[in-house]
Amino acid sequence: MRKYKYIWVPSLIGIYFLFMTTYFGVDLLAKGETLRFWGTVAAESVILIALVYFMKKRDKLRQEREEDIKNNQKE
Repeated sequence: MRKYKYIWVPSLIGIYFLFMTTYFGVDLLAKGETLRFWGTVAAESVILIALVYFMKKRDKLRQEREEDIKNNQKE
């Protein structure tokens, strides 16, 4: 489960984002605030994509550190 943390955490946040977008987005579009709506969608998408990459890099660094620790203990 921990291995794929970089997938399911952004997925859960993405599901929450989609719910909030449909819940509040209808009101924003009805009020004519399309720029605010699409700006929020774009910003949230960029943040989610960045989160995936940062968490993936963090997981890779953690695995490398654990391998180094195992190799040092064997010596």
